[in-house]
Amino acid sequence: MTSRQPSSYVASAPANPKVALRINYLKKVYGLFTASLVVSSIGAMCALYIGAPDAEEAAPGSAMPPLVELFADHPIVAMLIVFGVMFGARAVRRVPGVNVLALFGMAIILGLTAAPALYMAEVAAGLGGTLSSAPVRDTFILTVLTFGSLTLGVFLTKEDLSFLASGLVMGAMVVLGAMLLNALLGSSLLGLAISSVAVLVFGGYVLYNTSRLLHSDEQDPVGGALDLYLNFINLFSSILHILSGRHF
Repeated sequence: MTSRQPSSYVASAPANPKVALRINYLKKVYGLFTASLVVSSIGAMCALYIGAPDAEEAAPGSAMPPLVELFADHPIVAMLIVFGVMFGARAVRRVPGVNVLALFGMAIILGLTAAPALYMAEVAAGLGGTLSSAPVRDTFILTVLTFGSLTLGVFLTKEDLSFLASGLVMGAMVVLGAMLLNALLGSSLLGLAISSVAVLVFGGYVLYNTSRLLHSDEQDPVGGALDLYLNFINLFSSILHILSGRHF
């Protein structure tokens, strides 16, 4: 006579340890990613408000906050700083402890250097010169919705999108080259086209990196958060450029 296992045995069986490990890894990635966005926002707010002239004493756009003016007056220096901290954060992404400090350090510096674009967008909006009456707010909402929708789509379909890699690298190079060209031409229409293509390219990177996090066996949460953070920031910058100007 054989004894029967309780009906609750299957329900209480331990979950697949590999799946549980992957879930814990993804929690770390998205936790660090969210924290880096918060840190970046703090950096931008510091640049926008520390030392800012009293709104009642200065006309809109007549006097910039000191940090905003610093980066606005030296865009090449700001660009070199951005690339420097990005490459530095990537270089130490696998060094325990240092990698987290580098991620948050990069986030706060990118927040500081993004402040001039945020400031000018709000000034232009106050003068009625933007497609959106609140370009920074609307850009953030659109970026969150776009990023969230693409991420959710990957998690629901569970498709392996590694085949996108080569096309995305080519697209990013085209965008970079066009940006350098437009730095000389100063064309608003070309700028709009570049930003529109950039939204597609970095939206593709969100799909690719999310799929990679889901399907690969890598255990580098800081590196994963770094990739997602840069995708989000590039999406935000591209959408902000579209909404913060009249291109026609």
